[in-house]
Amino acid sequence: MIIPVIFEDENILVIDKPSGVVVHPFDFSDEETVVDFLYAHSPAMFSINNSITLQDERIIPLGGIVHKLDRETSGVMVIAKNEPTFEALKKEFLNHATTKKYIALVEGVVEKDSYTIDAPLGRNKKEYKQSVNPINPRGELRSAVTEVNVLQRNSNTTLVELAPLTGRTHQLRAHMSYGGHPIVGDIAYGSTVKDSRIMLHAYSLSFTLNGEEKTFTAEIPVEFI
Repeated sequence: MIIPVIFEDENILVIDKPSGVVVHPFDFSDEETVVDFLYAHSPAMFSINNSITLQDERIIPLGGIVHKLDRETSGVMVIAKNEPTFEALKKEFLNHATTKKYIALVEGVVEKDSYTIDAPLGRNKKEYKQSVNPINPRGELRSAVTEVNVLQRNSNTTLVELAPLTGRTHQLRAHMSYGGHPIVGDIAYGSTVKDSRIMLHAYSLSFTLNGEEKTFTAEIPVEFI
């Protein structure tokens, strides 16, 4: 598997994850993942104590992976190459000290140039997807805030920049669906357009490491523009 490398030094590896690639194996799966790429590229990182146990009882070492992107989401991922960096980055993500910006192509023409979606998320019982204020939620709802900025209006779609101020699962997908502008290709969250992928791209990631603020970007895929 070939995955573009955006940056690499002795502490971190920054990649541009392609759409269609999962980060790590899931239950009973055998497809290639980002983990396979990391084993080939930087095997030493797998000395880091970081793993998950799947329902099929496999224990999957994750190396320096500190965050994930959905299968269909492309873009920036940062991976630690040693234990001290892993712990530092893990703290950044847990404390929501990172800044993330996504690019999405959404259905319809968004009228406002910029606005904020502040709508709590949860799952209805027996459903996997997130919903705003679900009728029959499992447990408590979790606050979720997304800033939306229009980049380009087309005849029936809009290119937007999305900045999640919270880090909920499927937050951007659920919020844009709730606002009446589902992400193109995201059938699970209300898109009426079948596409080769979900049109969501992790464009920019900023964080602080060893006292230095770092920002990395992944070029917007041509199919978005």
